[in-house]
Amino acid sequence: MIEVTNLQALRSLSITTQTVYVKGHSNAGDGGGGMFLWRTGTAFKTGNYSTENNGTIVKSSTVPNNSGSWVRQYEGHINVLFFGAFGVGNNYTANLQDAITFASLNTEINPTLKGSVIYIPNGSYVISNIILKSGVTILGESIDKTIIYSPGGTSADYLFKIESGPVFLNMSNLNLVGNNTEKGCFLFESKKPTTAPFHGGLWNSKISDIKISAFRGHGIYLRGGKVLSDYLLPNQFNIFENIRVSKGADFTNALKMTGQNGQLSFVNCTFDGFYKNSTYSKGHNINIKNVVEYTSAVISFINCTCQEADYGFYIEWAENITIDNCWFENLGVAITVKSDVVDQNDVSSKSINILNNRFANAAGFGSLNAPNNIKSGQCISVNKSFVNVFNNHVTVTELDGAYLNNNSSFLVAANNVTGGVNISNNTFRANKLGKTFGIMQVIAVVSNIIDCFGNKLLFVNGTTSKIKTIKSFINAGEYLTIRANGSAITFDNTNNIFLTHKATLTINNGEIVTFVKIDNAMGSSYETYQLVSIMRATT
Repeated sequence: MIEVTNLQALRSLSITTQTVYVKGHSNAGDGGGGMFLWRTGTAFKTGNYSTENNGTIVKSSTVPNNSGSWVRQYEGHINVLFFGAFGVGNNYTANLQDAITFASLNTEINPTLKGSVIYIPNGSYVISNIILKSGVTILGESIDKTIIYSPGGTSADYLFKIESGPVFLNMSNLNLVGNNTEKGCFLFESKKPTTAPFHGGLWNSKISDIKISAFRGHGIYLRGGKVLSDYLLPNQFNIFENIRVSKGADFTNALKMTGQNGQLSFVNCTFDGFYKNSTYSKGHNINIKNVVEYTSAVISFINCTCQEADYGFYIEWAENITIDNCWFENLGVAITVKSDVVDQNDVSSKSINILNNRFANAAGFGSLNAPNNIKSGQCISVNKSFVNVFNNHVTVTELDGAYLNNNSSFLVAANNVTGGVNISNNTFRANKLGKTFGIMQVIAVVSNIIDCFGNKLLFVNGTTSKIKTIKSFINAGEYLTIRANGSAITFDNTNNIFLTHKATLTINNGEIVTFVKIDNAMGSSYETYQLVSIMRATT
């Protein structure tokens, strides 16, 4: 066996068939040394492994480049020490990118070399910007001490981006520190490749055990396809687990999603704002918003935490979002669900499920002193959307504290006529914390029809027009309660309204009727609403 000091000495070595032991990447004992063999196969002369990468493939300075390559012999993970990334606070952007490029070559069909897991030992690594590649796993040693710093003032807009095409990857055990740079941390943007089938996005990936802090841009941005022609560009089937994001600036997001994102799970994650100079952070910790045609849909947040901001979740036109068993604390408005305007039309958020959560000082900051933030807030705000709210608990630090704003509410559904709120089994440390507004909606009769959407408690404005048809999104077996508002309303026993033995039914201002929706076994074009009770005013 031949011994040389470093890779530079290896480059100058005369070609030999013997194994060469290199004592270090740059200096003996720096951890980047290892065994090398001279390889002359096509892959190492003119193929994928014929380019110097300063780590696993080393070219000789004593023979022409197309003669072969010195090839590192290794088992298991690809250590960044192989590429000269020693974790002592220097800029290792090129070193890590070289390691990723090499690991990516190993993911190709029938690769000459093996291994697609990159291992980063504990240490301090300055990284400017990295392109993540499909099939490559990046594994740090620990979530606390494998620290990647972004240099301040760099021009790149995100620390990590992904290549075009569908990208399958795993990342874990990293502490990512932005150093108050203006950039964001992760951008998972669906980019169309130049060759068919033109699929793109982050697919079937897992991002876990990662801390993100001190980035003044977005912490994680999932940017999926946005128009109908982008239907092959979703971020889908991904898991984010034990991710801890702390915003570094006002009006950015710890988590942002736009366009086509689906089948995503966020488990045991934290999306936090901050508290500085007696002020909680401005803007939204989590923003989920459509872009043109495509919505984010089928997304779960399980056992997550959201705290210290004017707004926690801010959902604008999304579908099938479940927020389950999460913790909300120190917030002005914990969860906002609203419609968005597309082609001059309002488009509702649908099937937003808020279940089993705990709200602590999460409506107008509860009993906290927050003079520069939203004070008259609510745990849940709904606008033109369909929301289910079950089994949540609300508390504050001090029930009779000096800063408790009694104008804050558990839920406010403003302008929600074209939506609907299902709400039950919520509990409160005190009754005054359970105040709601807007679960009942006021509607008008239009062309003999009342359109209830998903609402179950309605005040119908008085009119001389008979109500002949009820339209509603409720299901068979559910009840619809209607009160006359202002003056009398009259129901007609026709179309899909069944009044039993009455041809018409009139109720006066303040009187209430209840219908139950039943399946129509007769094949009519309308479901049937059966009258089940009348509450008359007493004389």
